[in-house]
Amino acid sequence: MTKIQNSLYKFSRNFAQYLGLFFSAFAFATAFFVTSYAENMETQKALISVNNPFLLLPCCLLFGGILFLCCKLIFKNAPRSKRILLILVPLWIMLTGMVMLLFNRTAPSGDAWSVYDCAARMANGDYSVIHPDDSYLSYYPQQIGLMAFLELIIRILKPFSLPFEYYHYAKLIYAALTCIIIFYQYKTVDLLWQNDKVDCLYLLLAGCNFPLILYSSFIYSEIPSFAALTPGLYYLLCLLSQKQKRTLPCAAVSLAALAVSVMLRKNSLVIIIAVVIVVLLEWCCQKRQILLIYAILCIVLSLSILPAVQKVYEHRAGSSLRTGVPAMNYFAMGMQEASRGYGWYNGFNFLTYQSTGMNTEASVAISRKAISERLAYFRQNPAYAAKFYLGKYLTQWADGTYASRQATLATFGGRKAVFEELYNGKYSTPYIAYCKLYQLTVFAGIFLLFLRMHRSGNRPGLYFYLPMIGAFGGFLFHMIWEANSRYIFLYWLLIFPYASKGLFDLYEFTVPFLNRFFSKNSKAETEMPSSADTHI
Repeated sequence: MTKIQNSLYKFSRNFAQYLGLFFSAFAFATAFFVTSYAENMETQKALISVNNPFLLLPCCLLFGGILFLCCKLIFKNAPRSKRILLILVPLWIMLTGMVMLLFNRTAPSGDAWSVYDCAARMANGDYSVIHPDDSYLSYYPQQIGLMAFLELIIRILKPFSLPFEYYHYAKLIYAALTCIIIFYQYKTVDLLWQNDKVDCLYLLLAGCNFPLILYSSFIYSEIPSFAALTPGLYYLLCLLSQKQKRTLPCAAVSLAALAVSVMLRKNSLVIIIAVVIVVLLEWCCQKRQILLIYAILCIVLSLSILPAVQKVYEHRAGSSLRTGVPAMNYFAMGMQEASRGYGWYNGFNFLTYQSTGMNTEASVAISRKAISERLAYFRQNPAYAAKFYLGKYLTQWADGTYASRQATLATFGGRKAVFEELYNGKYSTPYIAYCKLYQLTVFAGIFLLFLRMHRSGNRPGLYFYLPMIGAFGGFLFHMIWEANSRYIFLYWLLIFPYASKGLFDLYEFTVPFLNRFFSKNSKAETEMPSSADTHI
């Protein structure tokens, strides 16, 4: 049995490394040759354009050159630079959060507003939001965890009698949560490589992540759920790598954080599946019973936390909620065309559930029929099917902005002109171009890391690949689920720490070569005789 377990572990580890290599190569290649973006903020249609490699490549080299020049400066005293960056980057995030609050003036809209409105009403004692028929939550009960989080924020702020809507002040909390994301990803980078220079490079990249900065003002589930996920994964990696002696506290904090992440955003279950698989395989290899207990508790907590929160609210309100829009409706919608892109939201999931009088069985039957019809059409038209799923992939993974403009488009009025130009004017194109260069830099770093590991034969433990396995799970999930580049943003952030090591390895390779090149040129210039010497 031990031989079988060891063989399974080695196979899984090798498979994960090849997965990381090929997935990062594919992501980089497609993002290099194709860009997805939204030009019109009214239709928000996801456009796809083919890049000019002869123009893009010099821009990438220039972007990388500027990054490496900054690295050359901060690497002179990496420990001191790291301490400075650990102060400056969070200050920068909080400062930009203030700027977004005062001048961008983003307001929740759509689902974000619906959840916030439910939270505000609950905080004011209006329990009618918990209702089996006439309630947003009866359509989307998975949002109840986020509602609980926002209600808590509102209840904390209420005694201060603040003059504006509470979501304005919540933006500062979201900015602080963004700092938590950066801090724990920095800790993850430090845990994996224990290199001050790699830590500095990560912090430098994190401070330039403009989509993340824009999302810090998006009052929805992305930022708080990922702010819980990052410490959860960090302490799990401490547990799996055995670099932390206090195993029980690490396991407890990790479990609690991962459960909260699922509470705030149910799609975090995709990453939880990766966590459970990796932990069980590590248990087979390490024979540590705490890992088996961790995996069992992770499953129980992740699957029970949202139902538990819902039961608490139903008890408070003396009412109940329905099971909500069935998952089958989302699968059916993910196979259909929409005005914004292949497989994007077109209302099918909601309208089907509503048209059946919120009858789950009837709604599922309609969705299954729609899926069967769509599959038959794909079989009859394979070229169209390939075009559909390629377009669905590109509109999600080739968008360097990750729909950060669309997500933060709504305003309560008075948005300053410079930000208005970012959404609908002359600054939108430079923003899209910057995000594309930034995205390519990150993907290049990830690919270079896995390529170097493959060529060197380096085989770290399976736990090292956990973020990549989770991101690949997200890729598969959203190829069959509803599409949106906003959903992909968190999976991209998940593999972000890999980029810092890959780029550092590239820096270590190129900078000495360039130094030798420039030193030879300067030496040749000093040895070259002057015109006066030649004349003599």
